[in-house]
Amino acid sequence: MARGEGKRDRTEEHRGAAVQVALRTGLLKKCPVHGEVYDPGQHDYQGACMVATYLINRSDPMVAAFQDDRAPLIALLKSLCPSFATFCSGCAGPAVEPVR
Repeated sequence: MARGEGKRDRTEEHRGAAVQVALRTGLLKKCPVHGEVYDPGQHDYQGACMVATYLINRSDPMVAAFQDDRAPLIALLKSLCPSFATFCSGCAGPAVEPVR
């Protein structure tokens, strides 16, 4: 394993778990048609952090990558949304000019 590869894998595992928590709490949504994850702009970070803390305290397998440490999960939840588009790109096709 190359140096830094383990850290990159752990970072990806943390991000994947945070996305799952964000989807569960409504910070992020998943398009039912295209399966694309997007940011609907409803940022209830307090609610998401409460759910994250609950999952950590219960040792839920969804957040096992964080090894019972809620601080990095909460920090990741707070920084996650801006990295996603605000709509599903499959649903929001290019604007079409009306025919005259």
